[in-house]
Amino acid sequence: VGITDFCSYFQSLKGGCLLWAIALLAAGQSGAITTTYTGQYVMDGFLNLQIPIAVRSIVTRLMAIVPGVIVSVLFPERLNSLVNIVNALLGLLLPFAFTPLVKFNCSKTIMGDNASKGVEKYTLYAFAITVWAINATTISATGGGFFGDVLPEMEMSLKKMLLIIIQVLLQLYYAYWNFMTLFSRDRYDIIEQQQPIDDGLHSESHTEVEIT
Repeated sequence: VGITDFCSYFQSLKGGCLLWAIALLAAGQSGAITTTYTGQYVMDGFLNLQIPIAVRSIVTRLMAIVPGVIVSVLFPERLNSLVNIVNALLGLLLPFAFTPLVKFNCSKTIMGDNASKGVEKYTLYAFAITVWAINATTISATGGGFFGDVLPEMEMSLKKMLLIIIQVLLQLYYAYWNFMTLFSRDRYDIIEQQQPIDDGLHSESHTEVEIT
C-alpha cells in the first residue's frame, strides 16, 4: 500500500479516487503554505534575508519538487518504498525541529511575557518527550523502517554486531540531544544573568576614573 496504488482501495466508493486526489492536493498545499510562512520568518527574522515572496516561493518549490521528479522518473517501480523511507526519516528528524521550538517557546529570555509557563509549559515538554520516545522506538522496533526491520533477519556476524553498536550509539545520542536541549540552560539565559554584573563592573570602573 502506497501513494501510487492507494486509490485502488477507494474504487468501490463513488468518486473515491477523486476525493483521494483532492485530499492529497490539500495536504500538499497545506504543507506548502506552512513552509512558506516558516521560511519567511526564518529568513527575515533570523537571517535578515529580504527576499521577495514570489522569488522565495519559486526557488523553494523548485528545490523541493525537482529532486522528487527526478527520483520518480528514475525509480517508477519503487515509489512506494521510497515514500515509506522518506516518512520514516522525517519522523526520525522531527525532534530536531520540534524540541528546540518547545525550548524557545518556553524561554522567557526569547519570548518575554509571551513565553509558555505553568501547565502549558509542562504540556509542551511532555509532547516533546513523547515525540522523541515514539521516534526512538521506531529506530529499534520491527516495522519502524530502521534497525528493527534489518537486524532480526541477519545471522550473527561482524556486520550485525557493527549495526547493533551503531544502533546503541544512535539511541544514546538521540536521547542525550533531546534531553539536553529541553533541560539545559540556554546561552540566552546565561547572557541575561551575566549582563547586569557586567554593567555594574563597567559603571564602577567608570566612577573610579572620574574620581581619579
